[in-house]
Amino acid sequence: MRLSTAIAYLLPARDRPNLTIRPHCLVNRVLFTGDRAVGVEFDVADERYEVRGRRVTLAAGAIGSPAILMRSGVGAGAALAELGIEPVADLPGVGAGLTDHPVARLLLVPKPGSCNPQTPLAQIVLRYTAAGSGEFNDMQQVVFSHVDVAGLGGPEAVAAVGAPLVIGLPVALERPHARGRLLLASPDPRAQPLIQLNFADNPEDLRRLGAGVRLAWQIAHEPEITRHTDHVAMLPEETISSDDALVAYVRATVATQFHPCGTARMGPPGDAMAVVDQYCRLRAIRNLRVVDASVMPAIPRANINLTCIMIGERVSDWMRAE
Repeated sequence: MRLSTAIAYLLPARDRPNLTIRPHCLVNRVLFTGDRAVGVEFDVADERYEVRGRRVTLAAGAIGSPAILMRSGVGAGAALAELGIEPVADLPGVGAGLTDHPVARLLLVPKPGSCNPQTPLAQIVLRYTAAGSGEFNDMQQVVFSHVDVAGLGGPEAVAAVGAPLVIGLPVALERPHARGRLLLASPDPRAQPLIQLNFADNPEDLRRLGAGVRLAWQIAHEPEITRHTDHVAMLPEETISSDDALVAYVRATVATQFHPCGTARMGPPGDAMAVVDQYCRLRAIRNLRVVDASVMPAIPRANINLTCIMIGERVSDWMRAE
């Protein structure tokens, strides 16, 4: 059984007298006295509150944590000033370096009775190194036993694919070169930040994804697959045989695996874009840590949840020692 961190970590600790769980809170910003973090400001419904402590730890994820930092005045000073936010610490790496696993999808229209939504979603994963790549195990392919097409794109997607339920062969790039960034659209905590993934910016990323789609096409036409499927949706053989058409297909279909990281990355003192040190402590601000995927200096070549849990366990050991 796969356990969430809420079940495995929070549930056994929720009765501790030094723990208060406050649901339905929207964190606005970190509060400072000079260069020292002293608490956070947050909203519940239409009321604004403050909570103060000896230490402040942000674990809002690679989207939430940098947004909170920027609303707090920690980030690229000129950009914050344009939004009317008074800079507290000029750290241009906040929000920069956004990395994620880009994925291009193949959808296989199943034969009647071959697609059962009651079966486990992903039972087979292939990891391999792309031809010509200097990154070991930089690719991943998965067989999804059932994909809800309407959930991907609504009735229009069902009409385009020709079936409401299909088999998926997503191709993921596990070590991309492209970097995106996160920007504040507004100092209002209710305004979603601007997320620029830039998945199609790097030619080598496009080449490896295209080669992965070509491999997935070959897998899709193996006898053990074709006996369960009718055809590949929206990807004709002419596209597979043309490098230019294949790159265009990748550009049109590339999406996220929802593994964002690197938006407040760690690094040595001489790294101008580093936001935290090797102990996840914020540079230029005392008593403030970021403990989530934001701090990763490079994206793991796998789903990032276990790495996030490891970061939390490791930093909690350091906090206990302090």
